[in-house]
Formats: sequence, C-alpha cells, structure tokens
Amino acid sequence: MSVIGWRQWAVDGAGWLRPAWTPWSPFPADLLLWRPDGLTRAFCLRGARDGLGSQMSQAPLTPHLRMPNENCVCGLYAWLSAQELAAAAAPRWTSQPIIVGAARLGGRLVISERGYRAQLGYPVAVVDPDGVVSAAYPVARYRTWDALVAEWDQPVK
Repeated sequence: MSVIGWRQWAVDGAGWLRPAWTPWSPFPADLLLWRPDGLTRAFCLRGARDGLGSQMSQAPLTPHLRMPNENCVCGLYAWLSAQELAAAAAPRWTSQPIIVGAARLGGRLVISERGYRAQLGYPVAVVDPDGVVSAAYPVARYRTWDALVAEWDQPVK
C-alpha cells in the first residue's frame, strides 16, 4: 500500500531535500537526505543516538525489523492532508529555505490522527517558485500552493 503524505523540507545549499524538523547533526550527511535517485528509507535515529553516542558516524545503521516501530518515534514523517500541513507551524531551527510538497509513502506505515510514519518514501511534488530544489529530483514543480493542492490532494480513506 502507498499513500500521499504532505511534508515540509529544508533545502540545503546543493538543493537537496532534508528534514525540516530534525537537526542534521550529529548524523552522517547522507543519512537524513531524501534521495533524488530512488526510495528514501527510514532509520531509527533513537537507536543510533542511544547505542552509538559520538561514534555514530562511523557505525552502519540498521532499521528495526518492523520499521517504523509503534513503540518508537522512527520513520519518515508526513501529514495526512494538505490542510494539516497548511496549519502546521514553520520550522525554526534552520536558516535554510523551507519548501512544502507531497511524498509517496509506502512499506510499513504507522497512521495517527494527523499523520503518517513510513518505512519508505520519495518526494513527488513540491512548491518551488524560486527553483531552490536540485534538478536531480524528478518531481512535479509548482509555483503556488493552490496549484499543488489542486492536483495532489486526495481524500483520506
């Protein structure tokens, strides 16, 4: 099963999509990257932080057997609807540009009242009027929020 989830991303200096709500350090640079060339996989950052401490960047990370786990906070996060995303606060921890968009989520899903945590995901559409997202992402690009929502918003089943 796959679903469309709604997200905020921070865009780094190279145009790569990163989590807007999770500080990127002390994690390895590519760990929290939303990959432009395929599926992004979730990893358990709590386990990595607790188990590895300052050695985290040298050790390989492995996902839970059941990722995301109901008893953890791991997974790729997304809002259930465009309306939930529109009502969300803007991230404040980064000075990088923030963009919004839709991501296709799949694999194991944990569904809550307002959002998803997914095992797998990839961005499918973004509002990028200033062209800050790398051309390497094969995503639909929109100049306005209304245009994105008109095409991608789906009723939650």
